[in-house]
Amino acid sequence: MSSAADRVWVLRHGESTANVEGLIVSAPGPRALTDVGLTAHGRDQARQAAREGLAQGLGPRTVVVSSDFARALQTAEEFAAGLGAAPPRVDERLRERSFGRHDEGPASAYEQIWQVDRDRGTHAGGVEQVAAVAARVRAVLEEADELAREAPVVLVAHGDVLQIALAVGAGRDPHEHREVPHLANAELRPLGEGRGPAEETRLR
Repeated sequence: MSSAADRVWVLRHGESTANVEGLIVSAPGPRALTDVGLTAHGRDQARQAAREGLAQGLGPRTVVVSSDFARALQTAEEFAAGLGAAPPRVDERLRERSFGRHDEGPASAYEQIWQVDRDRGTHAGGVEQVAAVAARVRAVLEEADELAREAPVVLVAHGDVLQIALAVGAGRDPHEHREVPHLANAELRPLGEGRGPAEETRLR
C-alpha cells in the first residue's frame, strides 16, 4: 500500500443480534441483508466509534464505505452521521466471508475454520477460501488507497473480512489473519496497525 494507506481505517460492525444469539450469518439473503441488524448496544457502539473517529481527526469529509449486510450498513450509517459525513457508499465486496455449511449454525465453528486457515488447508462445504476473500479485499483496498489521497476512508465490514484486510494491509500472508490483533465489535483501527503479536481471540 502507498503512503495514503495511513488514511484508510477499518471499522467492524457493532454488536448484532446474531452475535448475541451465537450464530453465524453469512449467506447474502434476507437474514443477512435485512433481518440481522444491530442491537441497541450495537448502535451505541457505532456512535461511540464516531466520537472516537472525531477525536482521531476524522470528520465530515471522511468517505465511509460499507458492506451491504444490515449489521455493517447500520453501523456505517450511525458512524457517518456521527461524523457529519455523507451517507455510506455500499460495496458488496465487503460482505462477510461465506461460511457455507456452517451458516446459521453455532459460532463455535469459527475455530475449526480458522485452524484450516492457519494450516493453509482447503475448505469444503462451501466455506470461502482465504485467497478468495483476500482477492476481493485487495481490490477494495486499492480503490480506498486512491480515495484516501483526497480524504480519509473508513471501510465498515465484518470480522474475518477485516482481519484479512488488516493482514493484507500489513503485507502478511492473509492465512495469518487470526494472528493480527482481534477487532472487537465497533472497533475503529487504522489499516496500518495490522501488525502485531497475536491476541486472545473472542468469538463474534
